[in-house]
Amino acid sequence: MQNFQERGLPRLLDLLYDAALDPERWRAFLDALPGSFGGAWGVLHSYDVATAAAPSFQHFGDDPAFNASYTNYFHGINPYPPARFEAIPVGKIIRASDFLNAEFVERTEFYADFMKPLGITTDHLGVSLYNDGHDVTLLAICPHASVYRNNREIYERRFALLLPHLMRAVEINRVMATARRAERALGTSLDALKLAGFLVDGTGRLLLASPKAEDLLRHDSVLCTDRSKRLRAANCAENGAFEAAIAYALRPATALTTQPVRLTSRASGRAFVAWALPMRPEQPSGSNHRSRFVLGLRAEATVLVLLVPAHCAFSIPPEAIRAAFKLSAAEARLASALIAGQTLAEYARDSGHSRNTVRNQLASTLEKTDTRRQAELATAIVGTLGMFGCR
Repeated sequence: MQNFQERGLPRLLDLLYDAALDPERWRAFLDALPGSFGGAWGVLHSYDVATAAAPSFQHFGDDPAFNASYTNYFHGINPYPPARFEAIPVGKIIRASDFLNAEFVERTEFYADFMKPLGITTDHLGVSLYNDGHDVTLLAICPHASVYRNNREIYERRFALLLPHLMRAVEINRVMATARRAERALGTSLDALKLAGFLVDGTGRLLLASPKAEDLLRHDSVLCTDRSKRLRAANCAENGAFEAAIAYALRPATALTTQPVRLTSRASGRAFVAWALPMRPEQPSGSNHRSRFVLGLRAEATVLVLLVPAHCAFSIPPEAIRAAFKLSAAEARLASALIAGQTLAEYARDSGHSRNTVRNQLASTLEKTDTRRQAELATAIVGTLGMFGCR
């Protein structure tokens, strides 16, 4: 046991955390397991509760011929019922005999022609590494019968030492897979709408940039990042307002006066407008589908910064806004003006309405579009009707 802790465990952990960061490297970790578990046969697989299917199934430690025979035949007569996998407690090592009666298993063809030739006992070890009610991840380790009987407690202790790391590795895999999906979806969606999107944390540190945003960072010198990877306005005189917009987006939605920030490209002199949009619910129990778009937003304050050229991004016709969002003509004109970068005071002056009237129109528009701030209103309209705007 001491030798395992000093040599075997560190080597396995190196391979395991490699696999945590790169799912393609699970094979190297699984192939190394038998050496520490009596030449064990085993399987790592996931189980989909809704479809009762196993979308991922990796054997290790056995003859490739047996893998083929399992897929072609023995899979269909496996006595261990997948439907019960979801009932296995997560993080608790069990023996297969606790899951299914050993005497029953030993009378089956599966045991006689598959398990026994591989040296798999009916009390081999298993654990549920993940279960969210929809997906289950299981690992079974089956030390060879010739050594298992006399060393069962040793193998159980080794398995217990690995267990917390196994659970962490599976969780890291899931986190990274979701983050990669979110990154692809965010970049594709914003790029299709000709929008540059930057995801930043509560300190302004850049977490993610869409393809168009990356292009702006490289060539337009509108925004840049400092040594701490915080997103900043390239023009120092405009950075205070930009940072204030991000800070304001993180505050509770108690006011209706969020405004876009006008930025200037140091490379071309072109004007851009930046909107800062909160990406998590203001209330801990609130429902916000945007906050589920990128993993981990419920635990960390996050802001989506949308950056668009001032000359073309804010020309969505009031008629299109009115039809899409079922607004009145006055509300649609106000929304169009706000997207164009006007303030409430400017719109009130130009339209001939009092400020109180304009504020009431804004409150009604926010309610009808299910938004709470002007930034959210603009983003909802641009996201829906961006294709009607000037390019």
